[in-house]
Amino acid sequence: IGMRLILLLTAAGAVSALPPRNVRRANFDALPADTTDDKLDLVFASALWRHGDRAAEHAVPGCDQFPEDAWTFGGGGYGELSPEGMKMHFDLGRKIRKRYIDDQKFLSSAYNAKEIYIRSTDYNRTLVSAYSNVAGMYSGFGIEGQNFPTKEGANSVPEWPAGYIPIPVHTVDYGTDYVGHPDAKCPRQEQLYGLVKQSPEYQSYINDPQVAQILKYLSDETSTKVTIDNIYDLDDPLFCQSIHIEELNQTDANIADFYPWYYTGDIPAWAAWIIDQDEQFTDGTGNPGGVNGIDVSVEIPKIRAGDTLKLLVSNVDGVLKCRDNMDADACSNFYKKLRYYALSAHDTTLAAFLTILGVKKYIIPEGYPNYSAAILIEVFENRDTKDRFFKVLYHADKNDDFKPITAFVRGCDFKENLCPIAVLDDLVKKYAPDTDMATLCNTPVDGTAFATTAQLVTGSTTSDVPVTTPKTTIPTTHQDTTTSSVSSISLLSALSVMISSFLL
Repeated sequence: IGMRLILLLTAAGAVSALPPRNVRRANFDALPADTTDDKLDLVFASALWRHGDRAAEHAVPGCDQFPEDAWTFGGGGYGELSPEGMKMHFDLGRKIRKRYIDDQKFLSSAYNAKEIYIRSTDYNRTLVSAYSNVAGMYSGFGIEGQNFPTKEGANSVPEWPAGYIPIPVHTVDYGTDYVGHPDAKCPRQEQLYGLVKQSPEYQSYINDPQVAQILKYLSDETSTKVTIDNIYDLDDPLFCQSIHIEELNQTDANIADFYPWYYTGDIPAWAAWIIDQDEQFTDGTGNPGGVNGIDVSVEIPKIRAGDTLKLLVSNVDGVLKCRDNMDADACSNFYKKLRYYALSAHDTTLAAFLTILGVKKYIIPEGYPNYSAAILIEVFENRDTKDRFFKVLYHADKNDDFKPITAFVRGCDFKENLCPIAVLDDLVKKYAPDTDMATLCNTPVDGTAFATTAQLVTGSTTSDVPVTTPKTTIPTTHQDTTTSSVSSISLLSALSVMISSFLL
């Protein structure tokens, strides 16, 4: 015990002074207000959000104090959305409703299947977040007998939750979801990471004596090998347990009572700093000068969020083509009435997309977006000149509202609240893949072949779940989608209690 105490005190003392941080944060008060010219019509809106509060994804490596069955909410087990997470997204849905239905009269008051399309990654917590979100948008505002069954009469369902409207959420296989999953299987991305790890910037980071000391200390305490690559797997379950410690332990205990070796001195702050630095290399911003002649600040974001950008701009293009000529062949049925498209995803998804926009370093200079963080992208048309513009807004967490961040988007004017639509096209040219992601991921950076053909992304992987490569085209209707792996899922039973309580 004495030696462990000496190690703990030595580590805590050694990391008392964190490296200086040259962080520039957004001063939202100095930005243009969220106003729009009376001559501008909102024609399309996109949302990208992170799921709400959840259970830990796995145990604390080597020394977990709570087994998986201690996590009982959301159906039980690791990674499930908590009731608090459901509330976060119900409330976010209410904020979206206020913006687009109450204030701007942009969407119909009651759910219209042709106006909105909701997509989610194939994870329970993102799917349930999406259902909670659209419940906040529409439940309690529908028409009985039209949007949901009546309480009495023919086809009545007396037990139907008051005002609940089931709304479809679409998904694709997670393993090849390059739109919602930045870490989908991609040999090219692994190769780029290999180059990054050879760079002077990365070597300086991993060879920092204080970083090495904190990693050794954590390894000794957990009896596992804690590295830069897996320290997040230690920090994340501890973070989740700290939020839900009373539920897990059924007492008023503090998380530090269970992990005193972690919650001492500057250990948590150092772990956060290590993770923050690693995130910059992961998203391609840690090597501003490139590596071996390769601009990883473009090539890595292209893989991690290029398809997300590509889908967004494809949607914008589809809506605008229909607006120009509803009868033209270029106007797909899917876009004729589409007004709102949302993607329910993860912190890594938002971080990668904000990196492409060039705004992450200002609004989240360290770490990842919070639970229920959301990005809105709105497209406007000047009814006189027909010029098109876009606006970007950010919702930081459950306590926030939407703040304009358009001025930070690369290519936009810092003094303006709106940005010409051509800037989106410029971002696509730079960051969106000019081929499908499976082809890009199978293309080595240096022209040499990958080590084994088993690494290649194909129509299937070695996982237990069959994978189909998603197409880049857009479904022609809300019901008929581009791949056989897309599905609409109803979670009426899972949400009924929540909806009833929120609508009281």
